[in-house]
Amino acid sequence: MQIAALHGLLDFAISECLGGNDADGTVLEGTVVLTRHIRRKFRHLTNALLSGDAVKRD
Repeated sequence: MQIAALHGLLDFAISECLGGNDADGTVLEGTVVLTRHIRRKFRHLTNALLSGDAVKRD
C-alpha cells in the first residue's frame, strides 16, 4: 500500500517537472528522494518475500 502511494507521489512530481512547474528545482529534488525511498521499500518487500519458508523449499 505504501509503495503504491509513493508511486502516485512520484508520478505527480515527475508530471510537475515535465510541465515546467519546477522553477527552483525543489520538485526534482523531491523526485530523487521519492525514488530512493521507493527503492528501499521495494527491496525490503522483495527480501521479506524471498526469505519466506515457501521459497526455501523450492
